[in-house]
Amino acid sequence: MSERNDDATRMTLIERLKRWDDSKSWQEFFNIYWRLIYTTAIRAGLTHSEAQDVVQDTLISVTKNIGRFRADPAFGSFKGWLLNLTC
Repeated sequence: MSERNDDATRMTLIERLKRWDDSKSWQEFFNIYWRLIYTTAIRAGLTHSEAQDVVQDTLISVTKNIGRFRADPAFGSFKGWLLNLTC
């Protein structure tokens, strides 16, 4: 699959996350992004347990804020938005 198709799939996934009851999409999101969040927390000097808490807290933040995310390069990438929630 090309990088362009991967990006399109990610944007479709992100749009699907705006539907709270789409548990399959939320599971897919978790499977894709938990390592990024966890690794970011570990690199910031947190312990394993603290990093797991950050993953959980970030996922809660995503659920609360995903409706505000706009896929517009002028406002930055989804990954940047996600990592901003992680901090």
